[in-house]
Amino acid sequence: MDSSGKISYSLRKYPALRVLSVVFIISIILGSIYLIGFKNKPVPEIVSVVPPVGSPGDLVVINGINFGDVRDMSYVEIAGSKLTASSYISWTDNCIKIVLPANVQDGLLVVGTKEMRSKPALFANEVDIPVPVPAVQQVTKPVITLLSADKVSPGELLVITGNNFGDSKNQSQVLFTMDCNNKISEADYKNMIMLTENMIPANEADFDYVSWSNTEISVRVPDGASTGVVIVDTGREKSDPKEITINTDAGRKEYLNKKIYLVQYTADIADVVTDDISTITLRCPVPFSCPAQPTIEITEVSPEPILLNYQNNLIHQITKSRNNTPKSVFKQTFVLPVFEVRSTVNPVKIGNYKNTEKNLLSSALKADALVPSNEAAVKELCEKIIGKEKNAWNKAKLIYNYMCDNYQIIGKVRNGDSDPLDLIKKGNGDAYDFAVIYTALLRAAEIPAYTDGGVLVNSDLQTQSHWWCEFYIDRVGWVPADPALGAGLVYKSWTDSDVTDEKTYYFGNMDSHHIMFSRGWSQLKPFSADSKIVQQPRSFALQSIWEEANKDTAKYSSYWSVPVVKGVY
Repeated sequence: MDSSGKISYSLRKYPALRVLSVVFIISIILGSIYLIGFKNKPVPEIVSVVPPVGSPGDLVVINGINFGDVRDMSYVEIAGSKLTASSYISWTDNCIKIVLPANVQDGLLVVGTKEMRSKPALFANEVDIPVPVPAVQQVTKPVITLLSADKVSPGELLVITGNNFGDSKNQSQVLFTMDCNNKISEADYKNMIMLTENMIPANEADFDYVSWSNTEISVRVPDGASTGVVIVDTGREKSDPKEITINTDAGRKEYLNKKIYLVQYTADIADVVTDDISTITLRCPVPFSCPAQPTIEITEVSPEPILLNYQNNLIHQITKSRNNTPKSVFKQTFVLPVFEVRSTVNPVKIGNYKNTEKNLLSSALKADALVPSNEAAVKELCEKIIGKEKNAWNKAKLIYNYMCDNYQIIGKVRNGDSDPLDLIKKGNGDAYDFAVIYTALLRAAEIPAYTDGGVLVNSDLQTQSHWWCEFYIDRVGWVPADPALGAGLVYKSWTDSDVTDEKTYYFGNMDSHHIMFSRGWSQLKPFSADSKIVQQPRSFALQSIWEEANKDTAKYSSYWSVPVVKGVY
């Protein structure tokens, strides 16, 4: 019997052998199909990681192919650790945007799908990059040995010489005394906690920091600084205070009558209709930090945002895969102090603006998406009002008085598509129109100015969206003005206010009932180039993006509440 006959005989005689043979054949067929399918599955491929070196909190963009249109069970892995869900901003087939977590390490970066993994790319944590350091590194208290001047004005450069400041600024800061009507006793100089409660830092947003090294700091005296002390705070240690005198011959600003507000607002998303997977990103404004609002505490955010404070926004993101899912509600709560600001200016002593082409004052002098200072109607009106006046303070006051005397304020906020220039044409407008046109006229008069957005708190704690202005006076700082209230806007004023003449008071002064959410126009960039962008015109914050939906989102509805005051202390 030949071998084929033997095999045939064995299969007929032993049933178990027949079963094993069938299983073996099926296994070969399935294995072949799997191998063919596996080879044909798209393998994720990383083309670039931008930037390849980053720190916790940085935005990193991973470009490539075959990542998949949605994240689902896919992931990004750095140094063997998969990122948590809160680290992802967006995920498309060729681009992933992530925020680096606090525990990010140096190592290989891999993009993984359900079944495939990319070849690794190298990523480095900037914090962990080796730098030449002494063999033994100790935390040493910073020491100020010399100030370049004993008497300086706001905006002027101060050089601080000493040691142990750190080779770079990082989270360090220079603190100055603020004039908040609290006299610093001799005992307070020895109590660092009491001392720093009445201090403000130099402001990076105002480009106050010029240079920083371990032995020398060049910093501009910030808006709101007053005679007292200066301290270098490295985040680990604070220097002993060094006395300094702030020159007030041009003017001074006082911060009085502090109120502490508990503020809350919500945003709702509902009625989502999607062609596939809908991703909607919300940018929820955070109150603006400035000398009148020196500390902003985010006390409650629900649900947890994917970014806590990015470009002065809380970033929320939701994904919907089915139509008409239940409404999503996003709630944010803040606690912040607000001071009344009182300015005293001596027009004869103010100086001329310096370095207006860049940094601090450049954006406050140009027309932008909010302020039409280059419009012919604005320029003509400005020339008519100021005539040959050259003094910045006097020009600002002439424009303010003209608007209060010649334009009628209306209490109801106009539609979002209304043009603020209609105020000049029609002679009436809301608080938004007054603030925007006053800012435009100031810039046309070559005075740096911003429109501020926020809420006005009535004495019954009811709030309304509101807008006002700040303009910069050399050697004094940012000076507030509210032309709408100066023109007679009706609201329930507080009994603790001693304001008897609104028109006079609201030029150069500001009560503690204005809560600021934005200074000037914030031109934000979308997270994705093909996103659908939603704005909230004439709202409590002045920014270009409030909502961003991906291309698969057909439509949805949204509602933003005006911030409400839940308590005042």
